[in-house]
Amino acid sequence: MEFLHMKTVNMQQLCSFAQNTQKIDDKFILFSANDAAILKKFRTIGCRVMLLVFSGKLDVEVNGKNISLERCDFMDILEGTSFRVVSGSRDMDFYCILTSREFMVEVLQNIVPGPKDYFSILLVNPVLRLSSNATSKLFRQMRLVDDALSDMGHNYRSEMVRTYFKGFVLELGNLLVSEQHLPAAEMQTLAKKDAIMANFMDLVWKNFREKREVSFYAMELCVSTKHLARVVKSCTGKTPHAVIDAEVLGLAIQLLKNEDMLVQQVADHLHFSDQAAFSKFFRKYMRMSPTEYRRNAD
Repeated sequence: MEFLHMKTVNMQQLCSFAQNTQKIDDKFILFSANDAAILKKFRTIGCRVMLLVFSGKLDVEVNGKNISLERCDFMDILEGTSFRVVSGSRDMDFYCILTSREFMVEVLQNIVPGPKDYFSILLVNPVLRLSSNATSKLFRQMRLVDDALSDMGHNYRSEMVRTYFKGFVLELGNLLVSEQHLPAAEMQTLAKKDAIMANFMDLVWKNFREKREVSFYAMELCVSTKHLARVVKSCTGKTPHAVIDAEVLGLAIQLLKNEDMLVQQVADHLHFSDQAAFSKFFRKYMRMSPTEYRRNAD
């Protein structure tokens, strides 16, 4: 089955399939409905995905789960989540931005627009239904980014893209606050609890392959393990250990679907001491060994 043999790529790898008029180095890509074939061909992980549907219908897969998007749906996927486009209607029209947290920090310069608990909202549901007016505003902002990217002869092309992308994110933040009647963030930094949660997830996405001890993350965040556990539990309903393991398991499943990789190679990639340790971990959650999972998937 094509689904099972689909290659999983990261931001840098995906950039190699984008045209120069669609990207800034390996930091930023803007795809439109015309590029749906590329987004269907690969499953991406390790990048921020911001997708706005302007018309038609679009079916996507997020961490192996199928989600149907329609006009006025905005999907914002954080870095530790896998994503691909499955199919779309003939009249679909969308823009899809793929970038990194580092690029967004660089562009926004520590501004955190939108609801103060926005990251926590995304952890529960990455799809937001916008009004028709909000959708049109954001689509116009994305079109400005598209036009700036396409102008390869512009002396300040990269700076223009960053400026218009910053405008898009700020417009998004304003609309999310005003339309959902949430407390205005006014360019503020995250509240302490939400900042801990956001920084915890950032650390997890960067380190979960090598670091699985909750104490490591607590130390990096300068909080106690008990306090970190309380914050994560209140935001996600899960323990920090469960959040970390979910990221490990999610990547393991994606890697196992690539039959070019041996189980031992998957174990090595995830920094398990040996294949037996990886199999024990995998069986704990999937009730079968990695080899059995791969065989059943076929």
